[in-house]
Amino acid sequence: MEIMKTLTNKWKLLSMKFNNELHEALLQQHHAAQFIALTGHHLVSQKADDSNTNMEYISNGMMLLGNELSNGLKLVLHLTTMELGLLDTKNDIKQVINLVGKTKNEAFVELKESFSALGVDVSTFNNELHYEMPEHKLDADATFQINNEEYFVENAIARHNAEVVIGEIVKNIENAEPVRIWPHHFDTGSFVPVSHNEKGELSQSIGLGLAIPDTMIDEPYYYLSFWSEENLKDSDKLKALNTGEWMTPNWNGATLRLSDILVLDSAEKQYELVKSFYDQGIEIVMNHLKK
Repeated sequence: MEIMKTLTNKWKLLSMKFNNELHEALLQQHHAAQFIALTGHHLVSQKADDSNTNMEYISNGMMLLGNELSNGLKLVLHLTTMELGLLDTKNDIKQVINLVGKTKNEAFVELKESFSALGVDVSTFNNELHYEMPEHKLDADATFQINNEEYFVENAIARHNAEVVIGEIVKNIENAEPVRIWPHHFDTGSFVPVSHNEKGELSQSIGLGLAIPDTMIDEPYYYLSFWSEENLKDSDKLKALNTGEWMTPNWNGATLRLSDILVLDSAEKQYELVKSFYDQGIEIVMNHLKK
């Protein structure tokens, strides 16, 4: 398990239609990522925006990297092998925990013991988070499994692509937050404060990212959302997008589904589609927020 904090700055071709097997692999990865969230919640200094629980995508290793503990240790998840790694300050692996064949509780016990062996105070470290996730068989003592590694790789490629395209977008937007994976909803995204009121409080913002299936859409999708403390008029009359669709008035934002991306047969075309979705959507939203 080698850690290289560099990003291959190219979109990779997505080719698998989203199905039950791909979804199950994604859910396995989502639940495995909760070990990084647990570590961030209990063992990392708390932050008001809960960013102590988020993680960074490491493209070259298809990994999720958690925030640093006070002694410099970090926890990483390899998305395709389903292994947890404990890293020291030099990013050398001190311990590897293979999740395959283990229940969530068994893996947590091993993780806690590993942290303790490396000098971490685990007296307050428990297997509880401050949010709830949809029920899954892993919560009923099923074990982590890799039935077909190709599905885990495809999900990691999708995560890589989100990092590439969203990173490209936000690097040109002032005050945009770094692209991160948030464990609760398992989205890769960034948040952009747009304006503040006379009290200095946030009054308008946009968010952009890649979401996993939820109650709104039953497949992965890119999203662009917007918020204002004041009611915005005509949010349901925004200019039509060339790609993707507005979800107003039920939700202030637009989405681009994975199935729309898969229609295209090259990495370049797929990238340009998503980039176009954001370029046009952000321009429309910014103009709308200025009204």
